Amino acid sequence: MKVIHVVTTTNVGGAQIMLQRYLSALGENAASHSVISLVPSGPIAPDIEALGVQVADLGLSPGRVTPAALWRLRRLLRDAKPDIVHGWMYHGCLAAWAGLIGNRRKDGPALVWGVHHSLQDIANEKRSTRWVVRLMAAMSKRVDLITYCSGVSQDQHEAIGFCKDNVDLIPNAVDTEVFKPDPDARARLGAICKIPDGRLIVGNVARGHPMKDHVSMVRATAMLIEMGHDVQAVLVGEGLSDSPAVQTASELGIRDRVTALETRSDVHSIVPGFDIFLLSSAWGEAFPLAVAEAMAAGVPCVVTDVGDCALLVGDTGRVVAPAAPQEQAKAVASLIDAGQAARNELGQRARARVSEHFSAPRYVDRHDAAYARALNRATGKGADETQFGQASQDKLAHSPSTQKVSPNRGDRRY
Repeated sequence: MKVIHVVTTTNVGGAQIMLQRYLSALGENAASHSVISLVPSGPIAPDIEALGVQVADLGLSPGRVTPAALWRLRRLLRDAKPDIVHGWMYHGCLAAWAGLIGNRRKDGPALVWGVHHSLQDIANEKRSTRWVVRLMAAMSKRVDLITYCSGVSQDQHEAIGFCKDNVDLIPNAVDTEVFKPDPDARARLGAICKIPDGRLIVGNVARGHPMKDHVSMVRATAMLIEMGHDVQAVLVGEGLSDSPAVQTASELGIRDRVTALETRSDVHSIVPGFDIFLLSSAWGEAFPLAVAEAMAAGVPCVVTDVGDCALLVGDTGRVVAPAAPQEQAKAVASLIDAGQAARNELGQRARARVSEHFSAPRYVDRHDAAYARALNRATGKGADETQFGQASQDKLAHSPSTQKVSPNRGDRRY
């Protein structure tokens, strides 16, 4: 089966990383997939191409759409004759829909949208994004299947008009052979950041963006120091070296206790060096990959209650309100006071949780079944999910991530 993924960008981001990991997990079957990026190729593109997957781009500038680019997309989709066209992220989804106008055949392709963003308050989004989301809601009944990586995200999008029929919940996945405990990671990270031995490291991996609310994390760090805890905050991500978080650290007089590292290719070797992972996001998270990666590395997590964060960590971490640095500080302090043995035990449970519910093979199986379901709807021919892999609808129906008793958040469980 031929699948074309239309993605907004191939820059570093949660959805893009998941696309690369999904294609990697397919092994030889990745050859039947290809990727079209709306904007020029970013850092993830070479990683995808190394898997034997063709990557093309439409050359668009962010926020701009041209008739020539749309025409090229339509031509690429028409000539490729895919069985599935899978849009990733808002703009990629909308482009996939637009590219298929007039290109639909009786035998397909099926159109799948992959939503990787939560919508806690649409007013937080840029005007252009709000326009795209509203248009997607109006068009959503014409989509064969919508996948969400978060149950909370699904609720939020359906509340503003997204179609409630033909949806699947496919949470993100982690390669637990890549993200795993490493006893040497603490010394390695300490050397990179020049952190004294014995100082506890509170880490975060996320690009610099207001929704990540790194400023709250810095304020929480200052409070922890005032409590008498010897801590170092380590922020890893694009655009952090001269960010509001760093400026806030200077204003609070703790610049030496906040280390900002730009995007790194060896993040899997850094995360296990954290003593505690702190997700400080105020909005926008659906299923934060960075949290799952930290859990897989055996790091206990404190997360804000956005997206499916609470469901992700379960009883292996702490959950606090967003935009509340004092609560973040108290939660981190509780883990510090619990001691190393208790943190290790939480970390072991966190890794076990990720291994059981959020592995790469599960991610592939869920997409196999989702694609079969979408093709069934598009063609009415009863496509068999085994055409895509070894998944079965029975396996999917009994996987913890899809046992959704009711639309209420409290009833969802992994």
